[in-house]
Parts: sequence; C-alpha cells; structure tokens
Amino acid sequence: MSDKKTDADNVILNEEEHDLLLDHNYDGIEEFNYPLPGWWTATFIAGFIFCFIYIYFYNVADAPSLNQEYREEMAKVNAVLEEQRKLTGNFDLQEYNAWVAANDSEAMANEVFQDNCASCHLEDGTGDIGPNLTDDYWLNVKEASHGAIYGFIRVGNEDNGMPAWQDLLSKEELFAAVTFVMKLKGTHKPGKEPQGEKIID
Repeated sequence: MSDKKTDADNVILNEEEHDLLLDHNYDGIEEFNYPLPGWWTATFIAGFIFCFIYIYFYNVADAPSLNQEYREEMAKVNAVLEEQRKLTGNFDLQEYNAWVAANDSEAMANEVFQDNCASCHLEDGTGDIGPNLTDDYWLNVKEASHGAIYGFIRVGNEDNGMPAWQDLLSKEELFAAVTFVMKLKGTHKPGKEPQGEKIID
C-alpha cells in the first residue's frame, strides 16, 4: 500500500505536490499552496522601497513639489514658444494661405522682390551682397519654413547687412516676399557660393 497522499479524486501526488497540497477541503475542492512568482515578489518589494524613497524625497528632503516642477517645466515651454513667436513674428499660415488664394500672389511676389530684394540677392535670387536663395544653405534661419522666413524678413540682421523690413513693408508685402523666396528655394541656380548651414526639409 502506497504512503503517498492522494487528493479528493484519489490522484496520486508526487513529493512536491504532496508538500504543497493544503489540508482543507471545500466540497471536494482542494488547492495547492504554490509560491508567488519571483518577478511578482520582486516588484512588490521594489514598490515598497520606492514608496519610502518617494515619501522621503518629497516630504523630508525638501524637494520641489509636483506643482512646482510643473510650473518650472511650463516656464521652459513658454520660453521656447515665446522665442518661436519672436522668430516667426506670429506668422499665421492660415492667414497667409487666405492671402495667396485671394490675390495674384506670384505677380505681387515678383514685384516686391524686384523692388526691395534684388539689389542684394539679384533678380533671380542667386546672390550678390546677400546670399544665394536658391541653394539648400541658409545663413540666418534655422528652418526653411514660411514662418521662419517671414520672421527673419521682418526683423532682419543688421550685422549681416539684412535690414528689418517690418516698418518698410506691409504684412501683405511681407507675405509676397516670403512667396518669392519659397518659390526660389531648392531651384539650385548657379550663383554665389553657399553660405550658412545646409537645411533640407
């Protein structure tokens, strides 16, 4: 006769199962006392350790509160947005697109460029005193976008010989200048040697 313990259905258990089987029996239902998985136990312990560190960090060590951290991060975000607004001059792409749709933008762009910009950039934008506007290199902007170009034309860069046009041209004329520059972008006409950093959208 075997001395091995059996479950309610008289199934013979091996030695490991024999040690794990609990003594109680509920309506013929028995259960094993398997240990929790190691990963679960480790996670549980790590959670307790983190809890004490968290409490100490925010309540004893005089660390900034979550609200303070939020305000600091938002201040950084707002500073970046403000810098972007200065760069683009609050350029509104929808307003620009509406202007393009409602006007003979190409004719106006050509007129504004030839009257105000060609003296430095030449009539075809290949550069003279000013840089070549047809290559992929940009001297004064970090991205070749409508907003960045609009913002730079507005404020200029006197150190590089570029005047600020915001007091000389209307918003529509600034839009026209942007249109002409964007039309030149990437046409790669032979002209003045590249200046600045290469930017490809």
